[in-house]
Amino acid sequence: MGIGFEISKQLVAHGFTVILTSKDRIVGLEAAKVFQEGCLNIFCHQLDVLDTTSIIEFCDWLKENYGGLDILVSD
Repeated sequence: MGIGFEISKQLVAHGFTVILTSKDRIVGLEAAKVFQEGCLNIFCHQLDVLDTTSIIEFCDWLKENYGGLDILVSD
């Protein structure tokens, strides 16, 4: 597990909502499952940062469901 995994774990422990993104939806869901097995409430959404459509869809979803973004961690 990388530094992003540990940072996400710490953010959840401090009451933040964490949304894990991955270009590959299946990989993202598997990573989120690891967190959830540890009783950490982390959500997953597909995002390919090289695909404009993917970025727009993620941003729209993020605004609609959470109103925006406070912290971005890239691993």
